[in-house]
Amino acid sequence: MRIFKMFSMCILMIILLNACSLETTKTKSKILEIPNEDEYTTLLVQGVDEDEVTSQSTSKVITDINEILDFIEKVNKMEVVQPLNKELLEKSKELNKKGNYFFVLSDKETMDNKVYTINFFSDGRIMFQEPNGKKQETNGAEQKMMYLSKEKHTDVLLELKELLNIKF
Repeated sequence: MRIFKMFSMCILMIILLNACSLETTKTKSKILEIPNEDEYTTLLVQGVDEDEVTSQSTSKVITDINEILDFIEKVNKMEVVQPLNKELLEKSKELNKKGNYFFVLSDKETMDNKVYTINFFSDGRIMFQEPNGKKQETNGAEQKMMYLSKEKHTDVLLELKELLNIKF
């Protein structure tokens, strides 16, 4: 649970720092590739309950390599855009709402080495980190760039919940 809170806070800080930027132009869409896709051995799925809280009952750790590879195959090479700062700020306010999910890939169950986080929103949008660790400077501070799926993919989340047997 502490790891999830740390990830949530990091993502929120990245989004908030991004929102402070004066630059408001969208970049062209691009195809995003999840880094180190063959090195992940753990997938943490964290949901948000009706009280807008994450808990053990809305959490699942998956270590089945085939399920992890199926997950990566469903979301890898998705078309994404770098959102406007206003849109990123709006999405950050939704992170802890019921129906949203955090999927965290890691090469260790302790999640203290290679980690890649993907956020799924109930409206079908998916938020990705910059896959190559690229950072952008905003008001003198560096932060990881974030991308949103170009399209809404409500079907992908439903497929993943069925594939991974997610009931929360």
